[in-house]
Amino acid sequence: MDPISIITLISSGLKLVDQFREMAIRFLGRNPTPPSGRAEQVGTALEVHYGGADQRIEASQLHLDQWDAPRYEALSKRIRTQWGIYNDLFSNEAGASIQEGARIRADMPKIQGELCKDFREMVKLYERALGTSLPDHYQLYEVCQG
Repeated sequence: MDPISIITLISSGLKLVDQFREMAIRFLGRNPTPPSGRAEQVGTALEVHYGGADQRIEASQLHLDQWDAPRYEALSKRIRTQWGIYNDLFSNEAGASIQEGARIRADMPKIQGELCKDFREMVKLYERALGTSLPDHYQLYEVCQG
């Protein structure tokens, strides 16, 4: 896989982590606050903004020896499956009957736990390939146990 494609995968994966974080905070009944930092693709680079500092990682600077494509594909597939279920449960909770709502509230933490585990592992893979730490909120401390 070429470095620019990996930068694009990382950028889109981090956006999904941000969406999950926001949805999980809402499920917990809280209003999400803006994250303390962000990472976004700008051209062929990933720009990381955190704590008043900006860092730019060009695709050519990736640690390609640290990119585990088979592991990434497995995580990505699991996340897509679990994300679909989580998203459906979240959107159906508001209109659910009392009994169905109770089932949804019981299922959500299980799915959320699986997503937490997989997203954290994916972020670690990103950090190894980028050769840098990402802003703290990508570790999902606000919504994941442990």
